[in-house]
Amino acid sequence: MELYRSHPIIINSLHLGGDNPVRIQSMTSTDTNDVQASVDQCVRMIEAGAELVRLTTQGKREVENLGKIRGKLHEKGYRVPVVADIHFKPGLALEAAGLCDKIRINPGNYLKGGTVDVLLPALLKKCREEGTAIRIGVNHGSLDESILNQYGDTPAGMVESAMTFLRICKTESFEKVVVSMKSSNPRVMVQSVRLLTHQMKLEDMAYPLHLGVTEAGDGPEGRIKSVVGMAPLLLEAMGDTIRVSLTEPPEIELPVAAQIISLFPKPKALPYHPFKGLAWDPFSFSRRKSLSVSGLGKGGRVKIISSEPPDPTVDLKPATLNGLIVQYDAWVKEPQALESGEKTLLVEKGTNSIQEVKARLNHFCAANANAPILFKTSSDTLDPDQFQIQLAGELGALLVDGMLDGIWVENPHLTQSLINETILNILQAAGARITKTEYIACPSCGRTHFDILTRLKEIRSATSHLTTLKIGVMGCIVNGPGEMADADYGYVGAGQGRVSIYKGREARIRNIPEKEALEALIKLVKSEGDWIDP
Repeated sequence: MELYRSHPIIINSLHLGGDNPVRIQSMTSTDTNDVQASVDQCVRMIEAGAELVRLTTQGKREVENLGKIRGKLHEKGYRVPVVADIHFKPGLALEAAGLCDKIRINPGNYLKGGTVDVLLPALLKKCREEGTAIRIGVNHGSLDESILNQYGDTPAGMVESAMTFLRICKTESFEKVVVSMKSSNPRVMVQSVRLLTHQMKLEDMAYPLHLGVTEAGDGPEGRIKSVVGMAPLLLEAMGDTIRVSLTEPPEIELPVAAQIISLFPKPKALPYHPFKGLAWDPFSFSRRKSLSVSGLGKGGRVKIISSEPPDPTVDLKPATLNGLIVQYDAWVKEPQALESGEKTLLVEKGTNSIQEVKARLNHFCAANANAPILFKTSSDTLDPDQFQIQLAGELGALLVDGMLDGIWVENPHLTQSLINETILNILQAAGARITKTEYIACPSCGRTHFDILTRLKEIRSATSHLTTLKIGVMGCIVNGPGEMADADYGYVGAGQGRVSIYKGREARIRNIPEKEALEALIKLVKSEGDWIDP
């Protein structure tokens, strides 16, 4: 089939989209008004691989200083495009258009009662004159009320929010547009990007795609969560630029992003159609229903299989499955019907691509709807970080569509404990199995007025035993309530040294001193009946 291929655009001197390489980018965590600190951090990001750098511009002063930062970077010989991040004040985008190379806007700030504000056509005119590109950035949890009333907080609502603007861009023949569908939930992100791509093709559009999982967090969990959201899309040829959002210094994000695009290159062809004739719905998650066979299937949690002695994270040993596994040579034979309730399909990846595995699974499911599926893969990778990213991408591509009942991973160079911990982190990121408290933490930017990484560690230390909860740790009100849409509780920056505590999207305790915020969060969790003693 013909895969999605965006039309190419040029941002400053950077060629993006089309057949160009997938570009990597990040965002500063400095105060944009601290020009020298921002320049220094931009340089570190660029030297770490950033091909675009973004800075927050929440006011006129920040817009002016953004221009100064760009000028100083040019003086140093760095011509990487500089992007202005605009929130809440769409009028600032007009001022920033002449001082930067690209503007990120939130469509929710341009909708008035379901219609587009007059500022958008004015912005398109200004950007055309200046040669400035625009990113239409749609975030799960930050949709306009008119969209929410019609579609709810869904991938369909996110796509309609973007399409409202893209249709105007198409009418105005404005092509320097990049569009993103972001969520802290990788499954929601995958579904919304697929749906957007499908809708753009239907309406004869081909705008470049920016991929990113918002508020991924830090450490292995943050990296794995990002890969689970990005790899399934890259493997289906969707994505022209990516940003890995870690709660760590931004220059740390770039090597991770580079590794992702290296390990998961966009294909020139797919052995299956990404939207049609599938055993799964690419736009809406549903766990594949199979019969229960030897502890696998029947919609139960995805099991981990290990040949090593019993481990608290291991569910089954291969010996318990003897006589129930049928070795199915998916690369040679046609699917043979299995007797319901007696056999489990064992699929070994071997040297095949994950796209080939997925195509064969799709074919198999058409003939064998009830057999549980056990996926087995092996790795000789010595580097634990690469192992985690590679496995997260491969398993993520299957788990986001609810295909698997069991996972069996072998690597002779790594401990079974690390392998099992990695699988559990991947299952958690894909929403397939929850085994720990989940933290939705933003990467920080110039709008953050506290040490978010330190606070995240403190909050994790105090609440990591609450394994059924999602807790958002957000730098500011801009990204807070919206981008932690799935969180049960939130710790959100409210200004210099101040924090607000949320239950869901409702601020329950507002603007309290930072030193009191952790205790207030714990008290709120207890008062809601969600606390258990460690």
